[in-house]
Amino acid sequence: MDLTGVITHAKRKTSIGLEYPSVTEELMEDFEYYIKDPKVKAIVLQVDSPGGALTSCEEALKYLQDLKQKYPKPIVASFRGMAASGGYYMSMIADKIYANESTLTGSIGVISQFLNVSDLMDKYGVKMYTIKSGRNKDSLSPFREPREDELAYWQDMTYEFVAQFTNVVEQARGDKIKGNREDIFDGRVFSGKKALEVGLIDDIGTLQDAIKDAAKLGGIEDEEPYIIKKPQQKDNLLNMLFSGISENIKPKSSLPIPYEEIINTKYIGVPMYIYIPNYIGEK
Repeated sequence: MDLTGVITHAKRKTSIGLEYPSVTEELMEDFEYYIKDPKVKAIVLQVDSPGGALTSCEEALKYLQDLKQKYPKPIVASFRGMAASGGYYMSMIADKIYANESTLTGSIGVISQFLNVSDLMDKYGVKMYTIKSGRNKDSLSPFREPREDELAYWQDMTYEFVAQFTNVVEQARGDKIKGNREDIFDGRVFSGKKALEVGLIDDIGTLQDAIKDAAKLGGIEDEEPYIIKKPQQKDNLLNMLFSGISENIKPKSSLPIPYEEIINTKYIGVPMYIYIPNYIGEK
């Protein structure tokens, strides 16, 4: 099963308005299908995600953990190009993690970003009048300079959220992590090779390596285990037709697909378990 893209509860839409389940909904539905199927002896979770909304990641992982506790089954994660921040967080459901040497992973942390246009407004003589019920109702408003106490409040809340992230990692991999935790948990992203050195993953390998290992953990002796795929939901002819058309007319972007979803005002000011390109922790 796959975890691909930005992890949110927002429905996905085609360029002509057809609506599909969110990344979070699809992940939970697929996991429930596989974990409950008695024919499935092990699950391989293929991850290619920069993370996403904090609440979506938290709710989804808790849902997966509850199902795994009720229906115990080996789970192996296979990282593709990126399994960072919330993508890594979600992978804590796995008993073993594989990655490519060039995979970008880690980015254990929380980020919130706020626009501020107060200087621009002053330059052009634009004013914003705000009527509010309390001193902090317009906290970190883009239309005025932030107060020091506001920034400190949001920073404290960020530390609270990142403690939740690191606790999940410690519970899943605490005995495997090697090195200075302050460095590992400071938000930096690691290559797959470096992630192996510090214990964030278990081995360097491909999807096929992960499948072979999952089969072994599931007690499957066949050299080429049978791969079970969830049946695609049947749709009516009209939706299928428009779905095919939408793929052809969807505008192309020069940005990596997940980041089209990040560059959107609905994420401004929202705490995120997400990797935004900065630097690679190769110290």
